[in-house]
Amino acid sequence: MSVKDTILSLIGTGLISLGNFSNAADYEWNAIAPVKIPSPQTSNGKTILFDVSHGGTEGNADWVIDGAFSSFADALVNEGYTVEEYRGIDLNNDGLIEYFDDLNTPVNSQVNEAIITYSAIQDADVLVLAETNRPFKVSEYQALEQFVAAGKGIYFIGDHYNADRNLNTWDATEVFNGYNRSTLTKYNYGGEYGDLRNPGNSDGWLAQNFGIRFRFNALDYLAGVSDVIASVHSEGITENVQPILMAAGATLAITNPSKAKGLVYLSSQDNATAWKHANDSGLYFGGRDEGPYVAIAKAGLGKAAFIGDSSPVEDDTPKYRRQDSGAVKKTYPGWTDPGDAATLSVNIINWLATQENYLEFDNNNGHTAGELTLNAKAAIEMEDPDNGNPWSTPSDGYNPWDTATFANGSFGARLPADEDPTDPSTPTTTVSVSEALAIDNGSEVTLQGTISAELNGIYALLLTDSENANESIAIKLESSQRAQFSPQLNPEILQHVIRVSGIRNDYLSQSGVTGVSDIIDLGLANNNGDYVSVSNALDTLSGTSITVTGFVVSEINGIYGLLLQDINDASKQINVKLESTYRAEFNPQLNPNIIGAQIIVSGKRDAYLGEPGIRYVDSITKLD
Repeated sequence: MSVKDTILSLIGTGLISLGNFSNAADYEWNAIAPVKIPSPQTSNGKTILFDVSHGGTEGNADWVIDGAFSSFADALVNEGYTVEEYRGIDLNNDGLIEYFDDLNTPVNSQVNEAIITYSAIQDADVLVLAETNRPFKVSEYQALEQFVAAGKGIYFIGDHYNADRNLNTWDATEVFNGYNRSTLTKYNYGGEYGDLRNPGNSDGWLAQNFGIRFRFNALDYLAGVSDVIASVHSEGITENVQPILMAAGATLAITNPSKAKGLVYLSSQDNATAWKHANDSGLYFGGRDEGPYVAIAKAGLGKAAFIGDSSPVEDDTPKYRRQDSGAVKKTYPGWTDPGDAATLSVNIINWLATQENYLEFDNNNGHTAGELTLNAKAAIEMEDPDNGNPWSTPSDGYNPWDTATFANGSFGARLPADEDPTDPSTPTTTVSVSEALAIDNGSEVTLQGTISAELNGIYALLLTDSENANESIAIKLESSQRAQFSPQLNPEILQHVIRVSGIRNDYLSQSGVTGVSDIIDLGLANNNGDYVSVSNALDTLSGTSITVTGFVVSEINGIYGLLLQDINDASKQINVKLESTYRAEFNPQLNPNIIGAQIIVSGKRDAYLGEPGIRYVDSITKLD
């Protein structure tokens, strides 16, 4: 089973409303994980997974492919990659992925679904780990090792020490290194997590496997870390790369130059300073002795890459709210700011996704060896100035290990036990023509129906109920709307489905809508034999018969459905429930060749798996 088949049949966190969080629909984040796919003509056949099973959405972080990493994801799609988010494994097949604390409560180890296994990620080409804020189990480190041993790549995106965004005492530098900075015995967890205390002079997991470790420093240099090594020594990755900004970031230390080498260093002219909130000196040695800011590693057949800050990779379009407070997040527009890591990160992914048989950087065949970092672990890094405490005290009621305490609108917020996670109901202000006829005059209304005739020359149109042709309502057109929507001026608008907002008032001695403020053209009605886009389908009133076209992205809910993507906008997707007669040909699990194909689906606009969907499908056609 491919990663598309595995991961998208696993549920995860999907799209969330950031409005008023009062009912089951507010928890629709825990539905289908977003996927972005290139067109069949540009696809390179490779898949990039962005992991959020262990973090990436805590505090102000929002490192998801339809949030503050959307620019990164879109750039990869333009390169031909399929980009997916990995959330975990649906162990109990209930259509939800939930995290249960199995570190402090080991009995949860059999029910915690926010986990990484090799079988779940093995078909991807690259795994992106962005600011992982929850420690890995021994078995998860082993899964990452197995992934790399198979010739795959991992991109580790870190940040400054104490970027403990969820306030659980762990930040990405510690998780990636494989140990907490503290030496306290409480970090000797035992069991599945083992001893994760600071090992002092001994190497941690990252150094043992990749010859490199994240430092526990915290630096600022917005002008851009400028010592970018020549592309001939960087496996070509630094081609066209400019100095990279550092906005409260970390550097790395190379412990084995045959495995790892730096790509971007602080030059002797770079005047980096300690971040003002650093919990120790922040800056240890300065210049090149501080270690590389960006680095790569060759570990046998596989590869890894590292950067010490998320700021030059992120954009300013966060999706989720803060887990501790529910406040709106603010992320940095680093992807387009001077000093961005856009070119660098795309080059890194291209390198990671290309399997090569050389095993190390040994100065042979152009694979320049790295440079050992002197004082690779400063004395101060062998202790914890915070003595094992989190960055700050969690607010009352918030527990970083318990998703039931997460604020509404945040990634991971657990649905209260008395609410139904599969409830498809979503409040809507859009009504049918039949429903609009029953609304009192003077009321604001948004309705949807099919244009069936002109009225009063160019001044109005007749809107007919899409399900009951005997019920119609008059729509008075404003002057700015007549050229497009008057059937007399634009005969092609007949039989189009439109959405109209205005005031319910009688017009021309019949039921009508006046004071029209907005009209949206949703395309030809289905009885004309035409179809609408996925984007238009998403705007179509629930219960409406519809024919829609799009690209098949993946299976959903095992063999029972598929995910359909708009042919022009990869961010627009809709769920399709497959009747038994269509599964063998159109479900990607049963027929992997259907992925990327353009199809036409006829059915009824409805909710499926708690997301916008098409159900009661009575026709599917594959376009050549």
